Amino acid sequence: MVLKVDDKPCEETKPILDSTASSEIDDTENKLQEAYRNIAGSMKADPLSIDKPIIALDLFSTAVKVQNVPLAKQCIENLNKHLDKTNVLLILHHLSKCKKFETSYDMEPSAPPLLEEEYEGSHDWVQDLIDNLRNNCLLEIDRNADFILRQKEMLDLTYVDILAITTRDTLQISSEILVYSVVMRWCIEECKRRTLEIQKINITAVLRDLAYAPRYGLMTKKEFLCRTVDGVKGPDRSGILNEVETERILDYIKRKGKNRSGDELPHKGSQPRIVGSKSETNRESRCDKFIINFFTCWTAVFD
Repeated sequence: MVLKVDDKPCEETKPILDSTASSEIDDTENKLQEAYRNIAGSMKADPLSIDKPIIALDLFSTAVKVQNVPLAKQCIENLNKHLDKTNVLLILHHLSKCKKFETSYDMEPSAPPLLEEEYEGSHDWVQDLIDNLRNNCLLEIDRNADFILRQKEMLDLTYVDILAITTRDTLQISSEILVYSVVMRWCIEECKRRTLEIQKINITAVLRDLAYAPRYGLMTKKEFLCRTVDGVKGPDRSGILNEVETERILDYIKRKGKNRSGDELPHKGSQPRIVGSKSETNRESRCDKFIINFFTCWTAVFD
């Protein structure tokens, strides 16, 4: 085979991006930014109509990244509107991942802040929105605890979220054995995620304060001494409680109803959860109470 070489001088090639092309790109970027601002402005007048929480959650993440306050607020309002027992764990799990934006969203945004009059220069606006929705998620879990604690999505939550749910005084649970079950099943899944062997030392290390989330003193003797529950060892067999704690709990259960006020178990272990607590205000009741208080004051002034 003969390789033929063309010895003609190569013609000078034109630059890929000449001044005209560069100008056109700049013009396009300006138009995109202007269109983005127009869309953001229209969102203020036209509320989002999204019926799938996952879409609203993705939009919220995007709004945080680009500092679009109106869009972020509308996403939160939309999620609050559609929040129920079937999607609350999805929303709560997603919110725990949003915390990574707290220290990064104000560094080098991908677009300039939109509608700056609403931004108010506050570095807490993201966290305020997240905290509001997270609180409503916890209230929804309170009201539907038996259903939600049985969902497999509970096992995907973070330690902080599991602890927050299972230690709530307002959790309307029918039996503390359900709390124990979800705590232990979450612990086993967490050990797997960390590639730890399912051994007592690892279980204790992963559980930390979760070991005392179930209120053992409110269980029946049969529940506390059961061999297994939902595929995990029962409370007195799991090894998360020491012998002294186990004996004290058993003694309390046996003498239940005869205990003196000073003979309560530590870690709220014998304290009943409060159903219908005053702290359990739903999304609508806050507005209703404001209206009632307003007219009450108005009547008192002009009576």
